Amino acid sequence: MNHETTRRELLGHAVRGAGLLGLGGVAVYLTAKAGDEGVWVLDISKCVNSRLGATGIEACELCATSCVRPLSAVRAINDFEKCGRCYICPAYFDVMSEVDENGLPSAKLCPRDAIKREPIGWVDPDDPANNFYEYTIDEALCNGCGICVLACKDPSGLGSILLEVRYDLCLDCNRCSNAAACPDDAIDRKPLSRAGAPQRHPAS
Repeated sequence: MNHETTRRELLGHAVRGAGLLGLGGVAVYLTAKAGDEGVWVLDISKCVNSRLGATGIEACELCATSCVRPLSAVRAINDFEKCGRCYICPAYFDVMSEVDENGLPSAKLCPRDAIKREPIGWVDPDDPANNFYEYTIDEALCNGCGICVLACKDPSGLGSILLEVRYDLCLDCNRCSNAAACPDDAIDRKPLSRAGAPQRHPAS
């Protein structure tokens, strides 16, 4: 191996290293830029499905139908700290459906069956209404239609189920189609530091 070959290899390593550093710098710049511009956030105080006082209306399903993704980046989440873990949850059951042999509504509310119901702890066989249940959202099925959110809010429920833009699913379009379609301007950009993190799992 001569000095010329060694120099050539050294130069090659240096160029490749500089290229990788350059790519890393671009990635850091783009991440910082995205942080400055913010992320799309849904304001529940404006969203008609979540907003207190908006009762006796049909759920707005525009987040489910307007998103550019096949399955909307807006999903329902359950804030377990607010959840009552009720025997009959108005967001899980269609409380207007006929009562079955167990005294429960016979139909579920979610058209995609995206809410799962599991008993917590020991189940009292003599008094089923004395049991508590955990309600979790199956994110692979949820499309953010908001039907469960509308049913969960006061006065029927405790308002624990909410709609949220999932940052890991959002394509971060320059012009969000959901924001453009929303009649209440409930979706807007916020700095990532102020947007908060999604709560998707039961509180420990």
